[in-house]
Amino acid sequence: MSSAAEDMRDVGPWGQAVALSFRFLLLGAVVIAIGWLVSNIRQVPPDSQAVVVRFGAIARVQGPGLLLAWPKPIEQVVLVPAAARQIQLPIARFLDSEKESFMTSTFGFSPSDTARLNGGFLLTGDSSVVHLVAQVFYQINDAEAYMVAADHVGPALQRLFIASTVDALAARDLDTVLVARPEIAARNAEAARRERLRGDLVNAVNRRLQDLADKGAGLGITVSRVDLVPAIPGGAKNAFDEVLVVTQEAEQAIAGAHTGAEMAMQEANQSKDRITTNATAAAEERVSGATVATASIAALGKANADMSRGMQMSRLYYDRIGPILKKAGHVEVVAKDGTARLLLPGATP
Repeated sequence: MSSAAEDMRDVGPWGQAVALSFRFLLLGAVVIAIGWLVSNIRQVPPDSQAVVVRFGAIARVQGPGLLLAWPKPIEQVVLVPAAARQIQLPIARFLDSEKESFMTSTFGFSPSDTARLNGGFLLTGDSSVVHLVAQVFYQINDAEAYMVAADHVGPALQRLFIASTVDALAARDLDTVLVARPEIAARNAEAARRERLRGDLVNAVNRRLQDLADKGAGLGITVSRVDLVPAIPGGAKNAFDEVLVVTQEAEQAIAGAHTGAEMAMQEANQSKDRITTNATAAAEERVSGATVATASIAALGKANADMSRGMQMSRLYYDRIGPILKKAGHVEVVAKDGTARLLLPGATP
């Protein structure tokens, strides 16, 4: 140290200043080199994953945690969303600024004179027109493929979704897309197909993504959810509303007719029951009277069933004449010409 100090004194003030400057520059270069070496050492957030690119080629993918990477330009670190994170993508074709004004209109969505602005209107299988507002939620399942696709992911996913939606709606009628007619809304088959529409779209888009991946042009994503807001055009909506009003009025008239018919039926049933009861009582009374009036004859017939009619009449005569003769004071019988005659006191009949 003493020799270095002596050397410094020997070179003079200017030499000492130059030597100190070189030493500071060397120290600064060392600090900068250390900073450059540790520049790519970073913390990956929990909702992200890091793609490390080395000389333009993807070297590796690392999840959340501490990342050790060579400094630029040897390696570059690109952060992308983690696999569990859902990314929202509105379908721009269905969200044109001019259509957004229709959303707040009291008349609902209406087709534009400019065909380019009618991209949100789609045809169903029964030739009905439906307007859609849609959002797609996707997740990254292959960070390398997603990194390669980069800015093409959004436009490509929108095209795939639109193609899948056109196919799905072409295979359905209006009532399996949205509730248009109340009389059909409660049917279980249509309700189940409406519930399956979003799931069918998710599966259709994922199939198209898998086809791209099989061809080596995958986007590295998978669709997890689809949000749809279907609506019918404004003019059609007014027509359906009018049909609903007429249907309700018809249902009220039918209900009133049913009520009147039910009351008339109840009155008719009451009259029928009353007439039937009276007729049954009168018939029973007549039968009872006839039974009483013919009881003696019926009993005689049963008691003398083995006699002839003449013998039965004679026996009936003898049975009836005895009580009558007992009521007379005296009885005289005179035979004339072999014929018996009965004389009874009293006035000539």
